[in-house]
Amino acid sequence: MKQLTDQDLLTLLRQDDNDAFNEIYSRYWEVVYAIACKKLNNREEAKDVVHDLFMIIWQKRHSLKITTTFIGFIYTILKNKLTDLSRRQSLRIKHDVEFLNITEETDNSLFEQYSTKEMANHLRLEIQRMPVGMRTVFEMSREEELSVNEIAGKLSISSQTVKNQITSALKRLRLKSQLY
Repeated sequence: MKQLTDQDLLTLLRQDDNDAFNEIYSRYWEVVYAIACKKLNNREEAKDVVHDLFMIIWQKRHSLKITTTFIGFIYTILKNKLTDLSRRQSLRIKHDVEFLNITEETDNSLFEQYSTKEMANHLRLEIQRMPVGMRTVFEMSREEELSVNEIAGKLSISSQTVKNQITSALKRLRLKSQLY
């Protein structure tokens, strides 16, 4: 496989050849990971972005249309993934404030000693500290307002895993909010 060109590998990939996918992965994961690490300054997030990028390549293998070099194609996907991540982080701030408002209605005593802005900052930081999988599920649930089954389908995980991740995320946030 190592002697094959990218174009040859793509042809094999379209034919569901796992070895071709593995060769593509081994050729490009390091450079993609290095770029993602540099842009994100977070190794765990970079791993997740690279994993998602290669999942996209596998999922769309039958319909891939590459008009540039393969590395250019991969870089374009990476750039789009990083842009999406940045947008989600911006939306997170907005939704953290909404989350605070909902939480405030249910238990004002937690927020009496802190301003809403301070608590939003603490919660936003705690959401950012969540493991990537948990954070992704939580954001899809809260920001994109997807159902458990929709999230499970998009992430190819079980509904129970989605429920567990949401429950764990909420417990984490409640615990942190009690500490502040």
